[in-house]
Amino acid sequence: MSPAMAVRGARALPGAGRLLQILGLNGVPAAGFLADGWSIGTTLLLYWVETILVILLVALRIVLHRRLSRRAGHWNVTVTTTIRSAGATRVRHGQASFLASFLTIMVPFTLAHGLFVAILAFFVLPQELGGSSGAESTSGAAVVSLSDLRAGITGVAIFLAIGLAIDLHGLRWRPFHWIERVAELAQGRMFVTHLTILFGMFGMAVFGAPQALFIVFVALKTLMDLGAMLPERPPSPDPPRWLAWLDRLGPTKDGVTFSEHYRRSIAEDLARREANERELAPGASLA
Repeated sequence: MSPAMAVRGARALPGAGRLLQILGLNGVPAAGFLADGWSIGTTLLLYWVETILVILLVALRIVLHRRLSRRAGHWNVTVTTTIRSAGATRVRHGQASFLASFLTIMVPFTLAHGLFVAILAFFVLPQELGGSSGAESTSGAAVVSLSDLRAGITGVAIFLAIGLAIDLHGLRWRPFHWIERVAELAQGRMFVTHLTILFGMFGMAVFGAPQALFIVFVALKTLMDLGAMLPERPPSPDPPRWLAWLDRLGPTKDGVTFSEHYRRSIAEDLARREANERELAPGASLA
């Protein structure tokens, strides 16, 4: 093997490792449900616990990246608060850390989601599918098994730890936009999980098959995780052709066309990204 081929192979290792990590992560519940007879309730709870672990590990990535890179974006999140009092509305703009904004979105929603999943797993599914949380079910579709859940959590935690190890490689030099995208993907995963439960329950009610819920889970989540591996294209300064026809509707109230609005928003986003990538000196602040 030539040195050039060895270098290319070394560069491909993180991508190959990420692919294997994603397949393993999504393969744990798939293998448990299809090969080991895990119940729907156990699988639902496993997905919720996975969300908790993802929040913790993404928060760890944010803390380490903030400490190592000192990118300005970590302290440059604009928070808008609307206050209504005595018939008057006031809008306040403030600054918050990127970590605080991430946790503010993820934690309350995940806790509420967990309550919904618990009710579904321990009360609704046993009643609808037959069986109870304290007795064996002939179909295995309703009963929550704590031993299966522990095994699933162990497997999921191992693959999430592998993903963390991959991301820690060269963390000091990763741009702020990278950690911003990691947080956005975690938020997207959370919403997909919630929507999947809703659509999966609808599929189970329509088709009378509990497997419908699981199939929707695995398909959407795996596709989303694989889609996160695709390289992100830089935003184009011009709107796509299928949207440019909106210019024919004429200018808006402020006298600009849709394309001008689009170009302005892209320029503002690029300026924000550039400002976020600024590295702060030790002891410096944004003030």
